[in-house]
Amino acid sequence: VNNMNFEDWNNKINNLKNSVEKNMKQRTIQQNKSIHKGCQNIADVLVENGISLNKVIKNLEIRPSMESVKDIFRSIAESKYGIKSTTELKSNQVDEVWTDLQKAISETTGIYIPYPSKEEFINYE
Repeated sequence: VNNMNFEDWNNKINNLKNSVEKNMKQRTIQQNKSIHKGCQNIADVLVENGISLNKVIKNLEIRPSMESVKDIFRSIAESKYGIKSTTELKSNQVDEVWTDLQKAISETTGIYIPYPSKEEFINYE
C-alpha cells in the first residue's frame, strides 16, 4: 500500500466510489409520495401562517437551474394570474411575468438578463 503512486490511489478511490454508488438504491415510490405530501404540508402551514417562501429560502443555498428558475417564473405567474401552467399565459402576461422576474434578479444581484431573442432560441431544444 505504501508503494502506491498517486494514480494508483486515485484509481482505487474511484473504484471504491463507483462501487458504493452502484449499491445505493433509488428512492422508493413511498418516499416519493412522502416527499410530495411533506412538501404540501409545508406549503399549507406556510400559507396558513402568512409566511412567504422568500423568508424560508433566503437562508438556503440553492443552485439555480432552468427548472428552479422556471418554478419561480411559474410561481410569479400563479400569484399574478392564478394559472397553474405557463401554457395558460397570454402573450402580454409572459412579458409581465418576465419583467417581474428580471426586476427581482437585477435588484438582488445587479445583473440584467434580457428576454431571449429569436436568434437565441432558433437552435435551442
